[in-house]
Amino acid sequence: MTKAELMKEFEELEEEKQVHIVGINWNSKKSEIQNAIECLKCPDELLEKYLIVLSLKYENTGRLIAGNGDFKYHSYNRLYVFNTARQILAD
Repeated sequence: MTKAELMKEFEELEEEKQVHIVGINWNSKKSEIQNAIECLKCPDELLEKYLIVLSLKYENTGRLIAGNGDFKYHSYNRLYVFNTARQILAD
């Protein structure tokens, strides 16, 4: 896929999910855009489980994110939980 196609898909998913992910724009690398697309495609139930994984490893961070409202619609926390939990599980 070209970068333009990825950005189009990303923008459509943002609109569909009603979530804006900070830091992803036309200057981003293709891999960053693809990762953000995977994050937006991730079901909310799986994101909840990812938050549990993150909370088990980083208790204070997990508590802060959980207490900060619905992280699935937060412009930064959704991608942070998605990436961090996948990294924890990969180790």
